[in-house]
Order: sequence, then structure tokens, then C-alpha cells
Amino acid sequence: MKLNSLHIKAFRGATKPLTINFSQDKNITLIYAENGNGKSSIADALVCLCTDGAGSLDDKSNKDYSFLKSLGANNSDLLVELKTETNNYKATLSANSNKIIKEPSIDLPKLKALRRAQITSFIEDTPSARYKVLSSFIDVSNIQKAEAELKKLISSLERDYEQNTKSRTDAKLTLTDIWNKEGNPLDTLKDWVQSEIKKDNSKLSKELLENNAVLQNWSSLQNIVANIKTENTNYKIAGSNFSDTEKKLKEYQLKNLNSESDLLSVLNETKKFLTAKKNIDRCPVCEKENDKVQLLQNLDDRISKMQELSKLIQAINVAKTERDRLYNRLQGQIEPFNTQLIGFKNSAIKLSGFDFNDILSEILDANDTKANYKAFNESSISLAAEIEKLSKHNQSINKSVGLHNSITSNYNSIVNLNSKCNEIEKLLKLAKPSLIILEDTRKKFIDNELQSISGEVETMYQEIHPNEGLGNVKLFLNHAYQSSLNLSANFHTESDITPQSVYSESHLDTLGLCIFIALAKKESNEDVILILDDVVMSVDERHLDRIISLIHTEAKHFAHVFISTHYRPWRERYRNNRAPNYNIQFLELRGWSMERGITIAKPQLVLEEIKFYLNSPENFHRENLSGATGRFLEAILDFLTFNFQCRLKRKPGNDYTLSELLDSLSKELLKVLRAQRMNVLPDGKYCNNNFTDEVYLKIVIDEIKNLKAIRNQVGAHFTFDGALVSDNDIEDFAKSTVKLAELLVCPLNGTLPDRNKSGSYWETKSGSIRLFPLIEP
Repeated sequence: MKLNSLHIKAFRGATKPLTINFSQDKNITLIYAENGNGKSSIADALVCLCTDGAGSLDDKSNKDYSFLKSLGANNSDLLVELKTETNNYKATLSANSNKIIKEPSIDLPKLKALRRAQITSFIEDTPSARYKVLSSFIDVSNIQKAEAELKKLISSLERDYEQNTKSRTDAKLTLTDIWNKEGNPLDTLKDWVQSEIKKDNSKLSKELLENNAVLQNWSSLQNIVANIKTENTNYKIAGSNFSDTEKKLKEYQLKNLNSESDLLSVLNETKKFLTAKKNIDRCPVCEKENDKVQLLQNLDDRISKMQELSKLIQAINVAKTERDRLYNRLQGQIEPFNTQLIGFKNSAIKLSGFDFNDILSEILDANDTKANYKAFNESSISLAAEIEKLSKHNQSINKSVGLHNSITSNYNSIVNLNSKCNEIEKLLKLAKPSLIILEDTRKKFIDNELQSISGEVETMYQEIHPNEGLGNVKLFLNHAYQSSLNLSANFHTESDITPQSVYSESHLDTLGLCIFIALAKKESNEDVILILDDVVMSVDERHLDRIISLIHTEAKHFAHVFISTHYRPWRERYRNNRAPNYNIQFLELRGWSMERGITIAKPQLVLEEIKFYLNSPENFHRENLSGATGRFLEAILDFLTFNFQCRLKRKPGNDYTLSELLDSLSKELLKVLRAQRMNVLPDGKYCNNNFTDEVYLKIVIDEIKNLKAIRNQVGAHFTFDGALVSDNDIEDFAKSTVKLAELLVCPLNGTLPDRNKSGSYWETKSGSIRLFPLIEP
């Protein structure tokens, strides 16, 4: 899968639309920028589009995903679009939330992103937290779910087996207890149980139901009778209260002949009438002139004089209402009495062996309630005795039926529980070995994967740290726990130690980098996008070269590799042909601002920059050409003097001048220092034996020595002598440097001959250039 372009708008630092077009013949993109210029915004945009993460925000606490969009932007403005050779992928922000919406939402490009915070976390975290990182690369989550479900099943079966076994034991104890209480009939408990469960108790059960129905009807009838008696008593009390109140009223009227209850009623109605009127000037009864206030005053006077009469009338009304209410309640209880009584009789006379038919003979459907109530009261004593007889008989039947039911129920429980326990035992015999097989298979699979990954990690780590007494890195599971990943390594004479204890920070960083690349490589089928976001903080020159070489070596296993860094030496290795530049797209981000957003500048390799100044008179710039040539020449000479271990005076920082570097190339070395350009074979590889040409470098180096002062006079300082240097001399200085570079720089990948495979000469990685000798004579 090749990437065509990435478009970002209103996403974090991309306050202005940003488009990156990818070179189709390069699968590594290096993004260099100083901090705060947008490197992580580009990386995070790809992470948000291709994964469920939010990039570098996921490493922070108290994160606010509303800031995925740029400051001042609306949710609808955000857009991340990746175009590949096969599909287009888009990510937008929901209008009402901070949720990323992807189109399409499935089959997104596979992406693995590594940030330095993740390296630190992976190395220093607990084994369980470290395993979570591993699980995103070696996914056995479905197997673990199956294990968990199988464990739940086993626990559930064991719990059910224990409960069923206990219930079976309880049922057996219950049967034994019943048998003992019955006097141990027959020879054995088993024989007795078999004889009891074969008995037909259907008749007894039917009789028990019929008897219970009669007893239930009797109980309901007794409740109604009790309610009737209660209501009748209350009614009689209310009637007596009414009679007493009525008697008091009559006595009052005899003593006060002029006190008429009807008159009091008229006065009260007249007061109500007058009160409702707004204005009135005549009496509504006699039509004499009078005002409303005076009339009401007269009415109040007369009503107050009749206050005692009013109380008596009110009391008699209350007593009458209560008497009538209780009468209605009594009638309400009497009506269902007859229905309940007839129902009781009809069920009771069906029972054989009892005298209910004779006792209830006077109770008839044709009778009214009063007649049946009288007959019921007359026979109540006989009925109570017969009911007592029925109740005792029923208790005997109930005991017999209950005993039979208990024996049958417990016996059936034992049979069913025996069947369940046997079935559970069969399932447990299958489930437990299955769990062991499943766990062992998972552990072996992960162990094999980790062993394979450990081998990859070790190879990569040794490429970065050869002959340093470090390595033998091992990733392994702690089988005492389901999700626990341990890490061990060697440290000189000590084996299988935790590297966090003794390795330096930079060694741990490179270890984490190797582990992450190995894990990502395991998942990739040349279809994973790998992001390395500021993973190297500070390493020395040699280790940086090895890290760069490792990334270029492993890049072929990925769809695309993104490297973002603020480490300037990394940038300069590429610019000065000290790192492979054949497969890399080099981008540089300039100063960020809200108005400009993320700004991309495409930097040139220094050799290309020199050629640009020499290309045409319009491009020529004295000072820039002199300065660039001098710096690039120092880089080449630094390479030569290091490889041949040339004699240089020790200086703080090893900041040697151009003259010092040139002078350190001894006469003996210059006599034999030569470069061979090897023949290209039909398959694109380089021949091991034949070369197209061989050039001794002394002639070119002598040309450079004659012109070396130009670097300082023109390219580094403002001097009068610099103004006297001709443009032709500056061009000759630059052309000689270009000639030296083209003799040494690999035409295929842009690197210098820094590899010692033969033991006789230095050569480039591709084998295109050979540099003789191997060591200074």
C-alpha cells in the first residue's frame, strides 16, 4: 500500500490547511522541526484517522479532546484525509461531541505509533501494564475470553455439583428421619420407600380437597356472622343514641313553647339569603323598609337566643345520620350471608360419614335471609361440633397425604439429583482438561511469539550496540498470572537482570525502540504504517548512525515509516550524506504561528545545494557557496579521518577546522587512498570483482588544499582578502569538493563507504563504492 497524500485542516496545530504529497518511490518520511512547530500534530492526525487513539493526547492526564480541533475552529472545520493508491480515508469531528467520525469506518489502514512517553512507559511499567501494550500486537483476546468463559463454566458446574450433592444428602436424611419416626417398617429403608411411592393416594387427595373446601366455606361464613353481630350491636347503639337525642329535644320544646325548630330553620335560610345579596333596603319577608346591616343584626340576635335549640337539632340530625349509615352497613352484611350459607350447605351435605344433611335440613334456598339466619342460629351448636369432627378427620388425612407426598418428593429429588450430578461430573471431566489445553496452547503460542520477537529485538539491539556487553534481551510471560509480561537482559557479567536497574536512559530508549519496531514488524505484511514520533532525544554520532541504518533496513517491512524529530544532528546526517537518502522524503517545518499554521520547507541535501549554486550564473552566490562547500567538506573529511584513525590533536568537543582535518591525512595514506566504482549487474546489484574506474584521491585533495582558505575568507568571515578572491576560484573550490564527494558517495543510496565486510577495504552498503586501504599505512 503506497501513500499518495495527507491533507489536514483545523486539526490541532494545522490552523491552516496543510497537504503533504508523498514520493511514490520512497517509503520513509523524515519530518524535522524544532519543538512547537507541528510535528506531533501531523502524527496525531494519522493516529486519529487510522486508530481509536488520539495520539500524544493519550499520554497526558486531564486531557481535553475538544482541543483536537484548532483554536477558534468549529467542529465542522476539522478534516484529516489520507489518499492511498487503493482508497481515500477521511476523519471529521461530530457536530455535537468530540467524537471522531471516520469514512469508511472499517478496513482502515493499519498503523502503529511510538512516542517517547510510550518507550518510557513500556520499559518502566509493571508487567501487567506492559502486557497491555503487547496485547495490541499479539492479540489473543478472543482466546482469553474463551478461557474466562470456560473458567466461569467450571466454577458454575462445581458450584452446582456442590449444591446438588448437598440437596441429595438432605433428601436422603429426610427420608431416613421419616422412616425412623414410622418405626422402621419393612426390612430396609429402600423397600419401604418403594412401597410408599407405589401407593395411590388420589382418593385421599380428592377427599382432602373436598373437606378443605367445606372448612374454607365454614370459615368465611363465620366471618360474615361475626360481622353481622358486630354491625347489629353498633346499629342498636346508634338507634338508642337517636332515641335519647329525640327525647331531649321534646323535653326542651315543652319547656320553651315558643321555640320552634322550623322557625330556626327559616331564620338560618334568611341569613344565608341576605348575606349573598350586595345591597338590600327592604325585609324580604314583611317588605318593610330596612337596610341589610340592620336586618342581619336582627337575625343574629334571634338565632343566638335559639342557640340551645340549634344544638339539639344538630345533635338529632347527626344521630339519625349515624343510625341510617349503620343500618345500611348491617344490610350489606346480611345479604351475602344467605348466599354463603347456601354454598356452605351444598358443599357440606356431599361429605359422607357426617350429619351435615340432617343439621342443615331447615336451611333452604326458598327461605328468606331472616328464616335461614334463624335456622342457622338454632343449629349452630350442632354445626360447630360436626365441623370439629370434620377438622380432626381432615388432619388425619392431611398427615397421611403429606407423608406420602414428602416421601415421593424426596425420592424424586434424589433420582433427579443423581442424574444431574452424573451429568455435571461428565462435563467437569471434559471442561477441566480443555481449560488446561487452552491455557497451555495460549501460553506456548505467546512464548513462541515472544521468543521470535526477542530474537528480532536482540538482532536490532546488537546492530545499535555491538560489542558493548549488553543485550540477550528476552520478553517472557510470568505464567503465574494470565497477563504479565517480564523483560530481562544481560549486563556484562550479569545475566537475566532487569535492564531498568542498570541500563542508561539512552540504552533503555533504544531497547524500547527495538522492541516496538519488532512488535510492529511482527504484525506487518508490508501494510502497516509505522510512526516514530520524537523517539530519540540525544545520542552520540555513532549510535545515531546505527539507529538510522536500522530504520532503513527495517523500512521494507512496512507500508510507510514516518519519523519526526527535533534532534538536529539527525537532520544533518541526511543533509551531509552521512545517512542513506535514497529512500527518504525529507520535510522541515518552519516556525509555527496561528496565522500561518504548520509551514513546510523542503530542505536540500548540502551536495545538491552546492550543485544548485554551480548550476547557472543566476544561482551563483559567493558567500553561500563558500560556506556550504566548507561545511560539507568538513563532513567528508570528518568521515575519512575517523575511518583511517588519522592523527589529530585532542580538542574539547572535537571541533576541528578544515585545515586541521586536511593536514591530518598523512602522505603515506594519500599515496594509496583510492576509490573504485564497481560494475552494475543486470539485476541492479553491484559486481564483487570488476570495477568501471579507479581514482586516487590525492589529486583532488591537493586541489582542495590549495583553495581551502576560501572557506574562511569568503564563506565564514568579512575580510578584505575575501573580496579579492575571484568567483572562478570559489567555483573551483566547490567543484573540487563535488568531485571528491561523487567519488565517495553511493549513487544508489547516498551513503559513504563506512562498512568493513572484506577486511581489506571500506565499502558502501550497496557495494557500489570501495575505498582503499582499510587502515592507514
